[in-house]
Amino acid sequence: MAWAAPRKFDQWVQVLLVLAMVVPLGPIVYRIAYQPLANASVLVLFIVSMAVHYVLTGLSLVFFGGEGLRSRPFWDAKFKLGVVEISAQSVLVVLASALLILVLWLLFERSIYGKALRATAMNRVGARLVGIPTVLTGHLSFLLASFIGAVSGILIAPITTLYYDTGFLIGLKGFVGAILGGMASYPLAAVGSVAVGLLESFSSFWASAFKEVIVFTLIIPVLVALSLRSRHLEEDEE
Repeated sequence: MAWAAPRKFDQWVQVLLVLAMVVPLGPIVYRIAYQPLANASVLVLFIVSMAVHYVLTGLSLVFFGGEGLRSRPFWDAKFKLGVVEISAQSVLVVLASALLILVLWLLFERSIYGKALRATAMNRVGARLVGIPTVLTGHLSFLLASFIGAVSGILIAPITTLYYDTGFLIGLKGFVGAILGGMASYPLAAVGSVAVGLLESFSSFWASAFKEVIVFTLIIPVLVALSLRSRHLEEDEE
């Protein structure tokens, strides 16, 4: 990367270099941090996840610095929709999101690898008993996550300035959107994320100092409603 940085390659070459650098990090992180602790409790995995986050954030600060970065847009056109002006880069983000939703649906509903991932997520021991290689599914899930993260960063870099720790806050807001969507549907998660974005935009205008608080407080009534609708173990035993 140090050799490639000063040479100002074409944008598509830079995209390929970013993918080649970021995507393999997913399986590497899984192999180092998670595979040895695959049977650990949720609390242990949560603590490990926080440690991995801080390590990656620190390395990003060392490699990329504390100043924000922004790339050139892939398409400079702008479209008029009434009084609203939409950039072509925003359209690319929406199209890429729709394409990823379709690909993930096909993966999890139609492919043997997707079904193996679902089975492992539901019951790791049961999946291993029926012959599913749970180590492979772990590597595959982290590979998918790193690929989606890399593509997302490439697409939004021309729209907003990215810092070394930007992904953490974006990930948390995406998690809020997924909760609003019920955590079970890609289109509903996308709709929930759009709702989070709209709420944040209006909050920035009316109460900019509290926009983050408003966004993250949104999950409280949703979680309460989900908790009231779910059946608890004690109720099943009775």
